[in-house]
Amino acid sequence: MKRFLLLALSLALSVSFSQELSLSEALAAAESRTAVVNARLAQADAQLAFGRTQLDPLALRLEFTQAEQRALLTQAELTQARYQARADISAAYTQLLEAQAQLELAGLARDIAEQNLSITQIRFERGSATLLDVQETENALEDARNTLRSAQQGVGLALTSLASLIPQPFELALPVPDASLPELPPLDEVRANLSNLPALLQVQQAADLAAISLDLLDPSYASQSQLDNARLQAEQAAESAAEAKRALDIQAQALYNTASSAAETLEIRRDALANAREREALERQRLDAGLIAEINLKQAQLATQQAEIAALQAEHAYLNAMLDLQAGTMTALGGNLAQGPAAESAPEEDADE
Repeated sequence: MKRFLLLALSLALSVSFSQELSLSEALAAAESRTAVVNARLAQADAQLAFGRTQLDPLALRLEFTQAEQRALLTQAELTQARYQARADISAAYTQLLEAQAQLELAGLARDIAEQNLSITQIRFERGSATLLDVQETENALEDARNTLRSAQQGVGLALTSLASLIPQPFELALPVPDASLPELPPLDEVRANLSNLPALLQVQQAADLAAISLDLLDPSYASQSQLDNARLQAEQAAESAAEAKRALDIQAQALYNTASSAAETLEIRRDALANAREREALERQRLDAGLIAEINLKQAQLATQQAEIAALQAEHAYLNAMLDLQAGTMTALGGNLAQGPAAESAPEEDADE
């Protein structure tokens, strides 16, 4: 019985320490990030305060507007916090995937270097290679082993980085499905969503408050200096909002350009990968026909794996650029992984508590 319990415990530990993590599971951890938790608490508090203001028959127009604005702003801050957390997690996740791919590539390169050394030693023994050739292949093998060790360390660092963002245990990241890659939305759509950015929403709300404050004044009970000062504040607030809109529009354009360039690079790298795979298939046919040695096929496989990593990096660069675009412009993206949690309904003036 004791042996059975020990065996069961061993199997349980083996399962718990060999868990695979998908990108969707990783992104779900965004809800547990500190910034998201704090934003969610602030939003709940603002929504509760707005509900109370709605029920207060003595609430003035300015008080009602301020409560409503806070509820809207905290909702926008919560959405952006979620988007940013997902972008941060995706960056760490794809870094681990690339480290895993580099480790696999380094292992294959080490195997080829070992085989090259064996071939060179045989050629040296038969007089068709020099001692210098042997030394060069020995150095190449040592370099390959060093690269493999570095790749192993890279995986460890990437695991640690992602683990700091993910509460659940794991040791292997699964590839990102092609269906997870969102399509680049039209630039006009991106620009139209800038009004939902907390940074822009905040200055626009200040402009709205200044306009309301001016509207509340009347010459029957306000002096001309009060009216002039309120009018000046409203104009300045409106200009600040317009300037913020221009600055954020430039930022959005830069994010959009980065994503567009990443999409073009991805297409180029995928074409290169298709060519490498075609070349490997031809080399395999030549090997089967007895026209080349096995080492030649392995070299073709190495070239294919290098092309796969280049395509993988391009895919990840595009995904991360799109998530940065989402966080930086509040443009909800398509794809089954890029879209963040659904935003809660915005407060309405006629909502019931």
